[in-house]
Amino acid sequence: MNKTITDGVELNVIPEQKFKTISFTVDLITENKKENLAKRAVLAELMEISNQDYPTQSKLAKKLSSMYGATFGTNVLRYGNLSVLRISLSIPNPKFVDSSENILKEAIEFLKGVLFRPLASEEKYDENTFNLQRKNMKKYVSSISDNKRFFAATNLKELFYKNHINRGIFLYGREKDYDSISAKEEYDYYKDVMKNDNVKISVIGDVNESDMYDLFSSFEFSKKTELRKVRALSDFTVNEEVEVVKQQINSSQSYLNMGYRLPVFYNDNDFMSAILFNAVFGGTPQSKLFKNVREKNSLAYSASSSYSSINGFLMVSTGINAKNYQKVIDIVEEQLNEIIDENIDLNTLNNIKSEMINAKKSVLDSPRQNIEQEFTNSLLNRSVSFEEWEKLVLSVSISDIAKVARKLKLNSIFFLEGRITSGD
Repeated sequence: MNKTITDGVELNVIPEQKFKTISFTVDLITENKKENLAKRAVLAELMEISNQDYPTQSKLAKKLSSMYGATFGTNVLRYGNLSVLRISLSIPNPKFVDSSENILKEAIEFLKGVLFRPLASEEKYDENTFNLQRKNMKKYVSSISDNKRFFAATNLKELFYKNHINRGIFLYGREKDYDSISAKEEYDYYKDVMKNDNVKISVIGDVNESDMYDLFSSFEFSKKTELRKVRALSDFTVNEEVEVVKQQINSSQSYLNMGYRLPVFYNDNDFMSAILFNAVFGGTPQSKLFKNVREKNSLAYSASSSYSSINGFLMVSTGINAKNYQKVIDIVEEQLNEIIDENIDLNTLNNIKSEMINAKKSVLDSPRQNIEQEFTNSLLNRSVSFEEWEKLVLSVSISDIAKVARKLKLNSIFFLEGRITSGD
């Protein structure tokens, strides 16, 4: 059930008796803007560790423990042009705990405190709490360069999306962005989020829909003047010549990432063909990149691909020896050409389809993944049953995949070149 609480605030209740938990997700949704990334990341941390009801991390943890080991956390996610600040809470199904207290109402009151009772006074966040979380986030952002694989992928995305930077910039912003935020500015940003962000509340478990609506209707959300929508990145201009950026590091391993434009989007007829193309190309252990670049030719420690159907972006990620740079580029292009020429083993394709279908079935057994699937579908304004989805998967042919492969255009390369300097 999807039900509107007020303009821009929706409640989605999924009654399901098979789970031993009741899971809640509150998603705060807005346009992703680089100038707000640091403030949004700090806000997520502040919401997770304290509020007026539980002003310290230890008191908050004690409250969760009293709710029979409830799990709670926050996160910031990106869906194309949109940023989502997610608040998640799971409690045991009250039927399975021996309690005279109403744990369900307790959980919803807990969420109300997280949203509406921040640890703030005189129009600013508690200074000590704010400064600690700002420092922690700044330290985390500064540490991403230590994870070379992730650092290379992040740089490739920023290169690829340089004319659409809000889709490509690192989700938590730049290290320097954290220096200029004050406790007052952070509180002002919190007020802006609560006033303007769209809200999607999801509940899955053994619950009554009308009860959930009554309980969440007590949340005093403001009406939202703008409804946020996912927009496919359809106005991307591919480089006439592939743009290559190289950066050296002191390491025995190098990271070569290749960014392709694949103009097939989540609402296109050949969307499922694109999903299966990625799976055959580099998205699974049975893929051509995994088998031929990594295993057969031993040119890479790792080789894989990933695909965004919102942005029309496909990334090939490899960990290699620097001397094999051109060989790896050539063999990646060779694997792509094999798919274009319909050189795809039918048994392999059928195995990949079976694995996809089994993975989709496992989603149905996870409350969190169920919520994520429902949330994504609502963002993309689509509704596909498992049976319909399975038919789509099974209907994709080798020629359908080849047709998608012909649309792929290499746009950007980021090469993190490992070199061992003398004396090390």
